[in-house]
Amino acid sequence: MDKLSDVIIMGSGPAGLTAALYTARAGLKTLVVAGSRWGGQLMLTTLVENYPGFPDGIMGPELMERMRKQAERFGAKIEERDVIEIETEKRPLVVKTDEAVYQSRAVVIATG
Repeated sequence: MDKLSDVIIMGSGPAGLTAALYTARAGLKTLVVAGSRWGGQLMLTTLVENYPGFPDGIMGPELMERMRKQAERFGAKIEERDVIEIETEKRPLVVKTDEAVYQSRAVVIATG
């Protein structure tokens, strides 16, 4: 994977994956640095009854899997790594994990 993205999204809960869906769908090269435990708090949640579009509710992990697949369908790449450092002093911005270094024009922090 080319390590220069238009946008890097930190976080893979509902906010992060929604941001990924919209940026990827807009044609931006999108990388989600999801964390080693992707999906956020909803991965630990049973029945979600207050999310639009599911009048009978949906299990948290199922909802997150659907959101992930939809973001990936539009081209978002998802890396299950933890961010350890961000460098914002110059462009491109730099996001570091323990295994990789990524560069981006923008960073969205969606960590809950």
